[in-house]
Amino acid sequence: MFPNSTIATITGIGGMAGGLGCFLINFCSGILFDYAAETNMQLLGFQGKPAGYFIVFCICGVGYLAAWCLMKLLVPRYKLIEP
Repeated sequence: MFPNSTIATITGIGGMAGGLGCFLINFCSGILFDYAAETNMQLLGFQGKPAGYFIVFCICGVGYLAAWCLMKLLVPRYKLIEP
């Protein structure tokens, strides 16, 4: 889809986005776990820290579907991008 001269740049941008995404999900998960443990959160039969884990796993499960839909929305048909 991209010309050969831009492959390294695209790979670098993708790696940076993945690293920032991992940082944010881990940081926010830590805040959520602390909050769930301190407030003894209850959600669908889960109580305390397991309720926080339930939320994080639901977000991760839906994340792949959302990413796939976003990619299909942004690139409906694959064609070579001209520089």
